[in-house]
Amino acid sequence: MEVRSEVHLRAGIVLREIRREDLDALFVLDQVCFRPGIAYSRTELRYFLLHPKSISLLAEECSAGPESARIAGFVIAGRVFHEGCPLGHIITIDVDPALRGRGVGSMLMEMAEHRLHEAGAASIRLEVAVDNVAAQKFYLRHGYKQTGRIRGFYMGTLDALVMEKPLSAAKR
Repeated sequence: MEVRSEVHLRAGIVLREIRREDLDALFVLDQVCFRPGIAYSRTELRYFLLHPKSISLLAEECSAGPESARIAGFVIAGRVFHEGCPLGHIITIDVDPALRGRGVGSMLMEMAEHRLHEAGAASIRLEVAVDNVAAQKFYLRHGYKQTGRIRGFYMGTLDALVMEKPLSAAKR
C-alpha cells in the first residue's frame, strides 16, 4: 500500500491510508454494514488491502483529538483492465451507520475517484445489491449510472446492479 500523509477534509474527519493494524476494526465495520453473504471475510479484506494495486482509504472521526479517533468509514478500490482500457473498481465503501449522512461516504468516494484518476483509470465501475436502495441513490448522486445487472452475484441468489462513471479528461 502506498503511504501518504493524512488529509484533513473537514473538522473532526481525517482521511488516511489503511494500515495492516486496521484490519480487525475494518472487518467488524464491514460485518455491521453488510449482511452475511455480502460482507467480506477477514481473508478477503486482507487480500484486497494488501494487493499492490489497492487504493485503501480510511476516514477517522477525531473531533475530541487524535487519541480519541474512531473509524468512521473506509473505501477499497483498485485499477483493472477491461477490454484493454484502464478501469477503476470500487470494491467496497463502508460507513459507520451512526455517522451516515455527514459526508463521510462522499469524502471517501471523491478521494478514491481522485486516486483512480491518478492511476490512469478512464472510468469507474462498482456493483451494488439490487435491494440496497440507499447505496444506489448515493452512487447516482455521485454521477454513476446503471449499466448492467449480474444475476446471483451475491450468495448465488441476490442480483447486483453494475454502475459506472466515466472520468472526465478535465479531472486528469
